Amino acid sequence: MNLKTTGNLIGRAYISISLFLALAFPVQATSLEKILQDYLAQQGLSGGVLLVSAQDQTRVAASGIAMHGANVAVTPETRFYLASAGKSIVAAAVLGFVEEGTLQLDEPVWPLIKDIDNIDQLANSDAVTLRQLLNHTSGLPDYLDDDFFAASEKQPQKQWPPSQAIAFALGSPPTNEPGRRFEYSNTNYVLLGHILTGISGSLQVALEEKVFSNARMTQSSVGKPVGTSVLAHGYAGDEFADVSDLAWASVLGDGPIVASAADLARFAMALFRDEKIIGAKLLKQMQTGSNADEGYGLGIGIDGDEWGSWFGHGGSYEGFEADFRYYPDGEVVFVFLTNGNALDDGSILDTVAESYFGE
Repeated sequence: MNLKTTGNLIGRAYISISLFLALAFPVQATSLEKILQDYLAQQGLSGGVLLVSAQDQTRVAASGIAMHGANVAVTPETRFYLASAGKSIVAAAVLGFVEEGTLQLDEPVWPLIKDIDNIDQLANSDAVTLRQLLNHTSGLPDYLDDDFFAASEKQPQKQWPPSQAIAFALGSPPTNEPGRRFEYSNTNYVLLGHILTGISGSLQVALEEKVFSNARMTQSSVGKPVGTSVLAHGYAGDEFADVSDLAWASVLGDGPIVASAADLARFAMALFRDEKIIGAKLLKQMQTGSNADEGYGLGIGIDGDEWGSWFGHGGSYEGFEADFRYYPDGEVVFVFLTNGNALDDGSILDTVAESYFGE
């Protein structure tokens, strides 16, 4: 999911909260809080959470408004829609089923998706493998286009089933032959979500079984959680229009998750450091780019900076953005969640990395 909107927040008094659970930590609590507040103000964002976790110690800053009108402040426990950052969680669940032998990485997925209405009209669908769906080399056209957005805005609370979502891609040509080239397509993860649902009965159950329980993620759900008061609404535009329903209705495999910053950090640590979700052999494959693109593995972005290599994933949708990074050399994870859309594409995590490693 990848939709940007603009907003402007001028003269707003931010409500800020910072917690620190360790005295000796490379980044100071006041520094993390300032980084967050400055970024929210510069980018016109309603609120957000910024988290750093390393050596079983965590520091988190929370600032801004989670729900306008009621004037509910963002807290460290506030849950945000993760958009495409949730793809890494879906991918980890898929790999969990690969590890137990239920799924095969390099076998065609056709037998697992052929029950979707009109799937035979989706280019390349009869030839792609699980690996090609995971690393975006399938060549499947993306359903998430202007026509889909227009339809969604008319029915913002509608939870689109896979068949109706991919209908927007039917008849479109493939972007490439399977395995030939990297081409990011949300359709890949809609099909992965369908496969997980076919195994476990629902996407929620599949993620609970393979990821949430293993990572002790108790503040995560597919779609809007029921009965919680710690939920960030998503806002767009200068007037902070509430566009939350669009995100909360997004429950397909390409971006289904609402979670707290702490839970996203728990996921990264459980996956990369502790190997509680998948074992070392499969994790290495997840962290390895394809021949078509060395910068993307199996549901994980691969990059680096002057502080070292890192693995992670970002996400952006109407009213929400999310980003996380795990630096293996320092065994540290950074998380940023916000209920708005930044004015530019620069990552606040670059600033966090400089503050953390440069101290």
